[in-house]
Amino acid sequence: MMKQTNLQRIGSLGLMTIALFFIADIQAIAQKKDYKPGEKIEYLAETYPKEVWEVGTFVEATPGGSQPIIRQKPNEFSKGGFQLATSWDKIRPLGAGKAAADNERKTEETENNENTAETTNDFGTGLMTQEQVLSFSQAKLGDKWFMFTSSRLEEIRNELAEMIKERGLDFRYSTSPADFRNKLSKYGAHTSEVYFPLRDNYGEPTKQSWLMGAWNLGKIGAAVDYVKNNRVYRQGEIGVANVGTLSLNANGTYIWKAGAKDSTSGKWRKATKEEMRSQGGDGIVLLKAKSGEDWIVAHDRNTTLKGDWINIAQLNSRSIKEYGSRGGKK
Repeated sequence: MMKQTNLQRIGSLGLMTIALFFIADIQAIAQKKDYKPGEKIEYLAETYPKEVWEVGTFVEATPGGSQPIIRQKPNEFSKGGFQLATSWDKIRPLGAGKAAADNERKTEETENNENTAETTNDFGTGLMTQEQVLSFSQAKLGDKWFMFTSSRLEEIRNELAEMIKERGLDFRYSTSPADFRNKLSKYGAHTSEVYFPLRDNYGEPTKQSWLMGAWNLGKIGAAVDYVKNNRVYRQGEIGVANVGTLSLNANGTYIWKAGAKDSTSGKWRKATKEEMRSQGGDGIVLLKAKSGEDWIVAHDRNTTLKGDWINIAQLNSRSIKEYGSRGGKK
């Protein structure tokens, strides 16, 4: 009775093994493609530490079609490439890998965009805080921002920049903690599109009326401020002070005195958004001013010096700059 049971078990195992081989053959045949001899294909060359697919050539199928025979890409040991039999699941049509990767990228990007659209767009009003800047960056970009297209990234970063310029900031970027900058980088927002607006928009956006009045002028170097031991210093303080005065009048005129006998007067106009570059608020352009050129005047919103300060620069080149402090004589 026991022997009969063992025989039955052996018979069952044999049938299971045959069935498994049969299923494997069916799967291999199902994976077979209608490849043509000489057709370029991709074959699985490595599986560890990651899959690597190379371009090879389909030669033919083995008798019965259970395996494909391929020619690998040429190498130092075989100029024509080694020929071998592999399995159907280790070859694929040329370009199939790129198409699959593109589809996966598009799917993830679509999901990212959908998740972004579902996220609340309420980032407050008034001066932006560090938390609101980070909240926007996280909601719009997230930690998978690199999945977006370059045009979409630029669009979102510019949206954040415009929000900063329109509302102003309640913190100085130059003295903000490293943790804030690190989080901006994590969300892909620590780029030039965002950095310069963060630097140039501390406080309320400037009104045109604020610029009116008399200003004592001085010349500054290429850099206005620099940071040392977590403090901001004005490099221009070691430059030339008392180089003249500038009077801006609400009636649209100006008087620029660069010396006792050197005086220029004329009209000014409102600076355009493009001319203001990374700074929000109002600025003005002095028409045909010193040296016959147009100069732009804007509120200095990143200095830590006490009082009111302006920056003046050649409109086109921005290469020559002067600064002004309120209190000059007309």
